[in-house]
Amino acid sequence: MLPLRVTDYPARGTMPPHYHEEPSLIVVVSGAYLERIQGAEIEHCAGRMLFYPARAMHSQRFGAAGARKIVFTPTPSSMEFFRDRAVSLDAARYVDAPVISQLAQRVLAEMRNDDPFTPLALDGILMELAAVFARTDQAAGWATPPAWVRAARDAIRESEDLRLSLDDIATAVGRHPVHLAREFRRYFGTTVGEYRRRLRLQRAEAMLRKKVGLTEVALACGFASHSHFCRSFKTEYGLSPSQFRSEHAGRLRVSPKQ
Repeated sequence: MLPLRVTDYPARGTMPPHYHEEPSLIVVVSGAYLERIQGAEIEHCAGRMLFYPARAMHSQRFGAAGARKIVFTPTPSSMEFFRDRAVSLDAARYVDAPVISQLAQRVLAEMRNDDPFTPLALDGILMELAAVFARTDQAAGWATPPAWVRAARDAIRESEDLRLSLDDIATAVGRHPVHLAREFRRYFGTTVGEYRRRLRLQRAEAMLRKKVGLTEVALACGFASHSHFCRSFKTEYGLSPSQFRSEHAGRLRVSPKQ
């Protein structure tokens, strides 16, 4: 089986600058964190996959919900295959695709299953994740966002119920909504609406860990209804909010951390 680990990171924790001797692919399963790498600070959220070349120095600061990651090392033959097909492997980069979250949940489901066929199944899913990375021709996007783009992101974060509209945010930072939407996606790799949805789900996850009632969570996080919250949560995490709460107590922890 390919080298694999699943690691949980505490809320508001930090990881000092460090690097790893081997290249790695990482999937952010839940939560979010700010990463300092290649002279820029980037925010990574659930559903994103990142590639780190060997010895790429980086540091991380985790958000209010902490984070959970799947970490695995591509095989040497995979790396050679990618190089032969002009896949960039010299710099850290990230990709976003809806299938990433789905594949991550399949990895976790196989680890929970843990039968004689699990290693074979996991190898197949991890290779599929590697293929998603390789075929996604998205720009690396490591440039530092301008101050006004960061201000737009901060306005969304600081909104009590995350209900600010695109027009509201654009007015707050003095830009046209179309310009804001384009530049936000350019620098953060996601739309304003998707970013807001992810923040809602991250807040909801943190509240579920504290055993807050589902209806209260839905209202506090800006969802239109209890059912809307449950549908959105299950789409992102592959589990209903109540299932997530039940499984959290027995969550698998694998070391060492990255």
